[in-house]
Parts: sequence; C-alpha cells; structure tokens
Amino acid sequence: MVRALTKASAVVAMGAAVAVFGLRFPQDTQAASGGCPLGANGRTARVAQVDGVLAAARRAVIDHKSENIQGQVTRRTTANFPVIEVVELSSGPPVPGQEALTRIAISRCGKLAAHYSWAVIFTDTQSVLCCVREIVFVVLLKHGWNVY
Repeated sequence: MVRALTKASAVVAMGAAVAVFGLRFPQDTQAASGGCPLGANGRTARVAQVDGVLAAARRAVIDHKSENIQGQVTRRTTANFPVIEVVELSSGPPVPGQEALTRIAISRCGKLAAHYSWAVIFTDTQSVLCCVREIVFVVLLKHGWNVY
C-alpha cells in the first residue's frame, strides 16, 4: 500500500513539474526508468546507438550517487566509475562473455527483455577490493530508456 502511494506521489509530482515548468524529455535525454521493461517486444523496442546506451546507463549508475569507502565519501564520476565493456546482447556473431551476460539478463527480466537489451559493465576504481563490477542492462523502448 505504501509503495503504491509513493509511486502515485511521484507521478503527481512529475505531472506538476511538466505543467509548471513545461519540461519535455526528448528521446536521447529522457530519464531512465528502473525495473524490468514492461512490454518489451518487436513493436516497442527501438534501435539504439552505443552513445545513447552509455548515456542512459551513466544516468542510472553514476548521477548523484556517493559511496562510503573506508570512511571516505566519494561521489561517483565517469573518471572513478568507468565503463569497461558494452555488449549488445542480440548482435551478430557472439563475443566473449555475451552468453553469460545474456543469462544474467534473462534471470533478471526474462528472455524477451534480454533479447532487446545491451549490457554495460562498470568498475569501481576507488574500491580497495579488486575487480568490483556493476552490470546494468539497457533497452530503448518507444516510451524511453529502461535500465535494469
């Protein structure tokens, strides 16, 4: 019940912002939504360029996020949280690691969503642990970007 009220409040707030400020989100700057992409299929999925995929992934993973590493609060930036790999999951000849990434995407949101998605892998250069990775999947639908 609380979750439904929170989502409703967010929708009302966004509607008010659009009405008051006249905000518009063109396709390449549209805010990325989280969670599984609902209704991802051949009619709703759009062709995406790697630049748009990276921008959507960075908005979801980097923007306004901070980490506390050994008592030091660090804000994520493109320099300290770089992208190390981008893979289109339904591309032509498979590339190393594509099958494993596809399995992860399928386990998160199903086979249909994974088919239209890109995988973006970030690494945390500020962490004292080696090889800390964050994997997100990005899909462009007719209503905008979805990062899950």
